[in-house]
Amino acid sequence: MMVSEDIHNEIFRDSIATISKEGKRNFISPKKPKGKFYNKRTLFSLFYLVVFFSLPFINVNEEPLFMLNVLERKFIIFGMIFWPQDFFIFGLAMITFIVFIILFTVVFGRIFCGWACPQTIFMEMVFRKIEYWIDGDSSAQLSLRKKAWDKEKIFKRTLKFILFFAVSFIIANFFLAYCISMDELIDHIKHSSENIFTLVSLIIFSCVFMFVYWWFREQVCIVVCPYGRLQGVLLDKNSIVVAYDHVRGEPRGKLSHKDHPHNSKDTKTGKCKNCTNGCNSIKK
Repeated sequence: MMVSEDIHNEIFRDSIATISKEGKRNFISPKKPKGKFYNKRTLFSLFYLVVFFSLPFINVNEEPLFMLNVLERKFIIFGMIFWPQDFFIFGLAMITFIVFIILFTVVFGRIFCGWACPQTIFMEMVFRKIEYWIDGDSSAQLSLRKKAWDKEKIFKRTLKFILFFAVSFIIANFFLAYCISMDELIDHIKHSSENIFTLVSLIIFSCVFMFVYWWFREQVCIVVCPYGRLQGVLLDKNSIVVAYDHVRGEPRGKLSHKDHPHNSKDTKTGKCKNCTNGCNSIKK
């Protein structure tokens, strides 16, 4: 009896918030965050974006400061050139970097995911801000999603699609610049008729970025990212994570003043009142 009760209490671990019981996608509409830590994240993200978009323009000794040219097997990291015969040094550096991130996670939790991961920065600090500007906060997004296709919805969806694709195209260009250098990219743009392959590559990568930030979103961290897969073995019960506390929240329900946990030790109601604000995908 005790075993079956424990199993029932652990059922919530068998599902994720972004997938419904029918196996369909639950689209999350988070409330617009605010506060001093969010402001600090915004400032850090601005610094990150400035570095990302300015680095390809910096040359040292007529070579890019940073370039990962896989086709020509030429890797430049902060002005130092690595050829295939030097790959073991490059490999050791990458392994060191990965081990550093793992140790950093063990000590500080998922701070890398929230503050430094490119996927998070582009999603939360670029595309999500565009979405808040066009669609509004969480409640407005939910209302728009359920709303019939009238002029307002068509206008907002069209505007968001155009802006999302434009930003995706810009990001794709800069990622390509990191592969072939900015000078080479500008030359390809000037002679676009002679570089159809480059144009096709840019369109493909733009569509990939568009798909990720328009539809796939947080599923990248859950399904694709290998670092996300490692989280289960890097964290323990004392690690700080941003997640729903099942033990503290269940069973859900509204509390009267008499039944409030601060006023009664015998209450059977958890602290989650099932308001669904900010966690629409995990409502019962």
